[in-house]
Amino acid sequence: MITAENLSKAYRIYSRPIDRLYELLLGRSRHRKFWALKDVSFHIGRGETFGLIGDNGAGKSTLLKILAGVLSPTSGRVAVDGTVAALLELGMGFHPELTGRENIYLNASLLGFSRKEVEKKEKEIIEFAEIGDFIDQPIKTYSSGMKMRLAFSIAVQVDPDVLIVDEALSVGDQYFQKKSLDRILEFKEKGRTIIFCSHSMYHVLHLCERVLWLDKGRVRMIGPARDVVKAYEDFCRARESGDDGSQEENSVAFVGRLDVEFPSADGDELELKTGDALDVAIYYEAPSKCHVGIQIRRNDNVTVFATSTEIDGYEPLEPQGCLRFSIPDIPLLSGSYFIDVALVDDTGNMLYNMKSLPFSVDKNRKELGMTYLRHSWKIDSPEILS
Repeated sequence: MITAENLSKAYRIYSRPIDRLYELLLGRSRHRKFWALKDVSFHIGRGETFGLIGDNGAGKSTLLKILAGVLSPTSGRVAVDGTVAALLELGMGFHPELTGRENIYLNASLLGFSRKEVEKKEKEIIEFAEIGDFIDQPIKTYSSGMKMRLAFSIAVQVDPDVLIVDEALSVGDQYFQKKSLDRILEFKEKGRTIIFCSHSMYHVLHLCERVLWLDKGRVRMIGPARDVVKAYEDFCRARESGDDGSQEENSVAFVGRLDVEFPSADGDELELKTGDALDVAIYYEAPSKCHVGIQIRRNDNVTVFATSTEIDGYEPLEPQGCLRFSIPDIPLLSGSYFIDVALVDDTGNMLYNMKSLPFSVDKNRKELGMTYLRHSWKIDSPEILS
């Protein structure tokens, strides 16, 4: 569906604004080149949801603008088979003096759709955006959330072959974020191609099959989502000092209520011995029906075990309730651990809330490794061994 070969993009950087004029008049270079992208190659299959991650300034937005046709590469080539709708910087493609309704026609025409085609979609676009009477007000009066709603609504209702989403879901309320994610899932089911760029590793893992990690304009890694996200998170942890083992929340705005406790804890931290029972009490309130996920990880963030009510075959839970999660005989060996409890929507894609609690396991055991495996020794006579 999309092929990129050796894409590179250089920007001219001037020390002073007047240097541009000197360069034009004198014909002498007064700039230096900054390579936002350098030799980036990849392909995206039809119907694939492809993730893009990396630090700020890694070149992600530049790459997405090239794929959307907004920028031209300095060198290399890109081929896209089909129509593309892009949610890049909020307000891009909108005229501030025109109303929301007028901008629907302007934006859709830039995507290659005729006025008659847009007229058929106008009502659905307005209903999905849910901005009420503001649809006939100038875009300059809109909040960033309202612009995002309208831009997303136009992009998905015109039904493009390729949808590019760049952090647009980080703006707006939780209700609209879930609504948008549900629509992205509908796109996946229709076999549409999606490029999803985000700092939320949770959403990248749940939506994407493969991920490209950009680092300083170059491809650092490309492959299955779980492998690339783990490598990126390991890289981020190694770069930071004073890591206490607590997980990043990936810029997710938490909603609802989630309280987690160890009923048998004596004090602030639960201390177990190998083979003891682990009990966790969970109290929650969510915006809608939901699932609850559990992860046990060592203090170096190595996952020991993870599951959820959805994985274990339960129907979506009611929006409010309490749960008890139990492991009758935990096999962990000596060490410090965390248990993470996640409250997610009924599809498992939207993270509502997350809490982490520390616990430790018998620090006096002498076995090595992470888990205790039941075993036995039998000493045979030398004759049998020979």
